[in-house]
Amino acid sequence: MSHSEKHSDETLRVNNLQVNFQTDEGELCVLNNVSFSVRKGQTLGIVGESGCGKSVTSLAIMGLLPQPHGRIVEGEVIFDGEDISRFQGKAIRAIRGNRIAMIFQEPMTALSPIKTIAKQMFEVYELHAPELSKEQWKQEAIAMLGKAGIPDPERILGLYPFALSGGMRQRVMIAMALACKPDVLICDEPTTALDVTIQAQLLELMQSLQKEMGMAILFITHDLGVIAQICDEVAVMYAGEIIEQTDVYSLFESPRHPYTHGLVSSIPSLRNTPKTKLNIIEGQVPALHEMPSGCRFSNRCPHSDDNCTQRAPQLESAATNHLVACHKYKVL
Repeated sequence: MSHSEKHSDETLRVNNLQVNFQTDEGELCVLNNVSFSVRKGQTLGIVGESGCGKSVTSLAIMGLLPQPHGRIVEGEVIFDGEDISRFQGKAIRAIRGNRIAMIFQEPMTALSPIKTIAKQMFEVYELHAPELSKEQWKQEAIAMLGKAGIPDPERILGLYPFALSGGMRQRVMIAMALACKPDVLICDEPTTALDVTIQAQLLELMQSLQKEMGMAILFITHDLGVIAQICDEVAVMYAGEIIEQTDVYSLFESPRHPYTHGLVSSIPSLRNTPKTKLNIIEGQVPALHEMPSGCRFSNRCPHSDDNCTQRAPQLESAATNHLVACHKYKVL
């Protein structure tokens, strides 16, 4: 299936998105030709190391790129048949937090420290459900906090964020994000700061809420373990580009891109000989103003040749439902 083909149950589609940032080094391309789609009831994972453009992708979809430095140069974000990347002001605010919601990495910075949980949840309803009474807001908030696995939600409403643990704060964020029953939920590394048992509980919670509400989830992470647990499809990002995209099983069973191959083979395994060195990907991601002219991974790739350094590969079909941007994938 080509990435231009359309699914009838597609909820969100990003087409050829390019985002530039104005910096001291001039205007730099942060996202280059990024395309993907998320379907109703499905989870698409975007995986890649820090600085690859994962979070910029989510901010571009939400209309939250830092102003005036960040801008969408070309491409489109299609939601409900409309290109919302051109929306501004009231038009984007009607969608943001209502039909497309987002959970951020660090709930302590996303939640206000000087307002109670009730006040912050009521702000969501005030913006998107003003026709309801305050008592109805309270009942809705209690119900959503309960769904998010928070015990005694009525008591929690009266507390400030600092009185809650990290896992509880993240549950409050999930309840706030799902308050308006969005069509799309964007999760930007929402479990990174939490210990693994809390992380597993939250991922299970999000999967059960997804089943119940039928929403599409875009899950951004650098953690392949999380990808394996929660995602149906995966897009691998490197240096602002999607370099491989397929279903979650194919990604772990037969990664085609050398970078994905490096990521998958660097995961510790119980089958490994104890105390042997883990595989690593040599080198580091080039700075945005020092990108190689051909394939952006060519300076770290063990298979790279002159063709790779001169000609940028296009994302093309390597197998059924498996896209890869690599000149060498056939011989890996």
